[in-house]
Amino acid sequence: MQTPVFLDHLPDIDTVTGQKPAQYRLMRNKALLDLMLDDQISWQTRSTCPACGEPLAKSRSFSQSMLEFQRCSGCNTIYATRVPDQATLDRVRLGQVVEESDREFEFTSLLNWVSLTEARLERRLDKVLDVRFATQALGFVEATKRLSHNRDWSFLALTPDSDDFIALQAEIAVAAPKAVLLPTELDRVADPAALLRAVKAAVSPGTVIFAASSCADGLEYEILGADSPSFVPLDRLTVFSIQGFETLAKNLGFKTLEVSTPGRRDAVILERYFKSAENSDIPFWSSFFREADKNRLRDLQILLQRSLKSGVLRFVLET
Repeated sequence: MQTPVFLDHLPDIDTVTGQKPAQYRLMRNKALLDLMLDDQISWQTRSTCPACGEPLAKSRSFSQSMLEFQRCSGCNTIYATRVPDQATLDRVRLGQVVEESDREFEFTSLLNWVSLTEARLERRLDKVLDVRFATQALGFVEATKRLSHNRDWSFLALTPDSDDFIALQAEIAVAAPKAVLLPTELDRVADPAALLRAVKAAVSPGTVIFAASSCADGLEYEILGADSPSFVPLDRLTVFSIQGFETLAKNLGFKTLEVSTPGRRDAVILERYFKSAENSDIPFWSSFFREADKNRLRDLQILLQRSLKSGVLRFVLET
């Protein structure tokens, strides 16, 4: 199993804490509040960790704001204790217009991930299926045409589905891809295991799965917890840890080929927090971030990537 490092430049802090991200968080929190006030919504209670299966009773509280979240004592995964049914989650996402911002770097990073993995595996991945990402990342289709040469891309749209993803499974089977890209779904679905089971059942043995999620092991979550600007409850129904997702993948019969945490935002998020928050006095970290220049922040972000401690995780799986 490989753990590659992606040495990307640090983002502008406004991409995390600017007006557009703040408006998006408010929009998603309003949508969650509307769901919680709607007596017609069907909610599913989680009695175990969705990653490793540890009983809820053994977990510890992560957040009680709006929706209850627990952090698993067994694998460190963060998860909501109850979630709406999948069709409701899908309809809410489709009903919210996401204002498109410059996501060129994100698109390039995803396409490079596929290309670099193809080279490391020495296996041609010339037919790739994107699952649901392009529906709300409108520029991604054009980016694949412009930047991903000699690769046949298809795009499975976000549509309301059942809890077992039976419709999605049928569409993937028709596409018959050599690789499947799941860059945003694992955080947002009611049952990540059901999604992965549907994907696995739909593809041929040897298919490569590119799965990404927020990372509960990331330094921003370890220090800021639910105060992290990355923590948007309706978009983070499950925040996997490395151990948690590895356990889930193994239990579902996947082989893990690569693990990485190529997050780029931990350092700038924490710098902003320690330079602006009152009484944020944590030994070592407070003085580190208040005195850090861009070079020190970049070195820290690289260290977090190498240590699998940044806020985004990526797994390359094989069926």
